[in-house]
Amino acid sequence: MSDCNWCNIEKLSENVYAVIDKNGGWFLSNSGLIDMGSYTLIIDTQYNEKRANDIINVIKNLGLPKPGLILNTHHHGDHVWGNHVIGAPAIIHKEANNMIKTLKEIGSSIYEAFFPQLDFKGSKYTLPDIVIGDDGIVIESKYGPINVKYLGPAHTVGDLIAIVDHANTIFAGDIIFNQVTPLALDGTVSNWIKVLDKLEGISKGKKIVGGHGEVTDEKVIKLMKDYLIHISNGTKESLLNGISDPLMIAKSIGPGPLKGWSLEERIVFNIARAILDIQGKPPGEMVTNLPELATKMAKYPLK
Repeated sequence: MSDCNWCNIEKLSENVYAVIDKNGGWFLSNSGLIDMGSYTLIIDTQYNEKRANDIINVIKNLGLPKPGLILNTHHHGDHVWGNHVIGAPAIIHKEANNMIKTLKEIGSSIYEAFFPQLDFKGSKYTLPDIVIGDDGIVIESKYGPINVKYLGPAHTVGDLIAIVDHANTIFAGDIIFNQVTPLALDGTVSNWIKVLDKLEGISKGKKIVGGHGEVTDEKVIKLMKDYLIHISNGTKESLLNGISDPLMIAKSIGPGPLKGWSLEERIVFNIARAILDIQGKPPGEMVTNLPELATKMAKYPLK
């Protein structure tokens, strides 16, 4: 169907497709394609120039209209760095827009040393064209409306979802991971749990396309919620017992409900965020000791 050697294309309805990365690891994310009638809406644009161009080729090979609009589910590079390659107007939440303004001059440079195996050619932030608030937006199409909602801080402070009722599908961005350990470093553990409660209430019977991993359904919401509750409770108990090192807490409590999911070592980052939550820090407050945490993560699990 395409030259996209990293992805599988899953048809969700006559005019809605998921572009699923076969690995789902660091920076290896999913995209969505919705035929709006006169143009194609792209949900998330990948992390580099090649992958964004692969999305364009997938659209051509599927016989969909040309890209006309982008919806970015949040500000992370693997979801927005391809915007300039697609070249269509982009929609993003106001909090994600603020993060892009902060990170725009840094771009991919801070990640290149950590991920030498990845190709960051053409990876760059561009400011979006349409910034929306907490009330969300409805995008009309020939086949039915796309209901874009903000459920609150979770994976980041500016996560959006897209509800496509005519395809019985929700594009949930990185609010949902499947078989890939979630990451709360730029968001919040405690409020992510509340956001998953909200998502559970609107996802019954629907297919869910998360940001990483295969297309799934509401079963994964409970798994993720149980994991985040496990992280939150385990961190609280450890702090009460005088243990504050995220690596030591991670060794003590383990991954719980998500044992066997890839990138289990992210638990170290998630515990560091849970500690900030417990200390009353606001969601998304920048972590100042990132290199130290990355070193600890590389040492997980302790032997």
